[in-house]
Amino acid sequence: MVRSAKDKRFEELSATVDQMKNAMKINDWVSLQESFDKINKQLEKVMRVMESEKAPSLYIKALVMLEDFLNQALANKEAKKKMSSSNAKALNAMKQKLKKNNKQYEDQINKYRENPESEEEPEAEEESEEEDESDLEFEEDPSKIAMSDEEDEDNVDDQTEKDGGWEKMMSKKDKLMDKQFAKDPSEITWDIVNKKFKEIVAARGRRGTGRFEQVEQLTFLTKVAKTPAQKLEILFSVVSAQFDVSPGLSGHMPINVWKNCVQNMLIILDILEQYPSIVVDDTVEPDENETQKGGDHNGPIRIWGNLVAFLERIDTEFFKSLQCIDPHTHEYVERLQDEPMFLVLAQNAQEYLEHVGDLKAAAKVALKRVELIYYKPQEVYDAMRKLVEQTEDGGNGEEPKLEGSRGSSAFVVTSELVPRKPTFPENSRTMMDALVSLIYKSGDERTKARAMLCDIYHHALLDEFSTSRDLLLMSHLQDNIQHMDISSQILFNRAMAQLGLCAFRVGMITEAHGCLFELYSGGRVKELLAQGVSQSRYHEKTQEQVLLFFLFSKDYFLAYLPCLRSCFFYFCGDCKAKL
Repeated sequence: MVRSAKDKRFEELSATVDQMKNAMKINDWVSLQESFDKINKQLEKVMRVMESEKAPSLYIKALVMLEDFLNQALANKEAKKKMSSSNAKALNAMKQKLKKNNKQYEDQINKYRENPESEEEPEAEEESEEEDESDLEFEEDPSKIAMSDEEDEDNVDDQTEKDGGWEKMMSKKDKLMDKQFAKDPSEITWDIVNKKFKEIVAARGRRGTGRFEQVEQLTFLTKVAKTPAQKLEILFSVVSAQFDVSPGLSGHMPINVWKNCVQNMLIILDILEQYPSIVVDDTVEPDENETQKGGDHNGPIRIWGNLVAFLERIDTEFFKSLQCIDPHTHEYVERLQDEPMFLVLAQNAQEYLEHVGDLKAAAKVALKRVELIYYKPQEVYDAMRKLVEQTEDGGNGEEPKLEGSRGSSAFVVTSELVPRKPTFPENSRTMMDALVSLIYKSGDERTKARAMLCDIYHHALLDEFSTSRDLLLMSHLQDNIQHMDISSQILFNRAMAQLGLCAFRVGMITEAHGCLFELYSGGRVKELLAQGVSQSRYHEKTQEQVLLFFLFSKDYFLAYLPCLRSCFFYFCGDCKAKL
């Protein structure tokens, strides 16, 4: 039988009250003390499910009953003398605990004593068919999120005709939050929103908390945020909660959630662009009331957040989705068309970081853009650029929904200030030059090394052998590459392979052999390029070892394609036999 969380919590509370009654019959204060501690823990869960600050009358009734029984036991001194030492000790402890506990419920206790019958509650029973489905205790399957999104849209789109007009109906998930915010927008204060926000964040990761439900609740709070800083703080939590929807290392974030995550990041950049006084920083813990400052506040408003870390996670989830989709299907091609969405986000983030003077972070974002461009031949680059030009700019579909569902006076209206389309120069080399120049000036050592390898690879892809070779010799990467991480070593091997292919294409056979000799001398070329595992007669690789090479490099599905294209197009039968 599927029971709602509310019914389940009330049943637990009622069972504990029955235990207390049984303990009173036999004058067992040790059991009463244990039941009292237990009912206080259960109270927190009940109030969280009820979304109410008022304690249920069942709990108040138990306090009154316990208080009366305690006074009766203290008055009977003869019975107290006959108690065992453990029972008398528990009685004295309960006297202190109950006195301290009942102070915070003094008003409710007095009301109950004045009129006990009016306070009889059917809280556990009054919820019937109106019970929200999101209150049911089960772990949400991320694979069903897309379906639930469609159902929510259907619920929201349901309309009823009233007085000659149309009244929009709310979904069940919106009704849950609307109970607390069903008041005039002017009455919703910063404290109310902040308290609810902290409550939702505190529930993150707890058992029984639906991950997708938490995203819905936080998204609802962005509608009623009172200041730009508060809205920005909630949006950062929305993005973090969306990352939690990912099922783990073996899976990827659902595509519709990924797209919503990108849209939320664009709204964050809109707010930062519209209110320059807001500063995003993850090194200093901001003041608790920092978000109470309005957009016209003189001086910086510090909000916790890390744009680069969020951007890198979005990039990782995009690549993981490509890994999990069959590359021979139309779904894979459709997923590749989402690449410009990430590029426009990275472009806007880089421009903002450059504007605020954080060039080191801007260099990291520029590297992400480089890693999506360097392996593309000019023909593929042109196709991507034309795709972006032909695609209609739908803008941000989420924000108008947020601000159109209630009175606009209570919301922080955010205009679309950052572009929703990436800009591409006609030549891919022009874009690469601009990005790597920024990285060489302001990036850290690893960022510079990876940018150099991507630059070498791209020059070789364009048959510029001399330029690519000079960059390799000037960088001295071949001397230090063994000390770098495995992903960078794989990128180095691929750059050397592309350099050898470039030399072959321009007719420099000796140089081509020199570049490719070290890769092929050990007989482990597939492992070195992270394109598979060479089979051995005497040693079998485990499944974990096979997967290791695919997981270490994020470019597996993409970076090797130009190499294969060059091999099949240029190599004759004799050359392929020699290789």
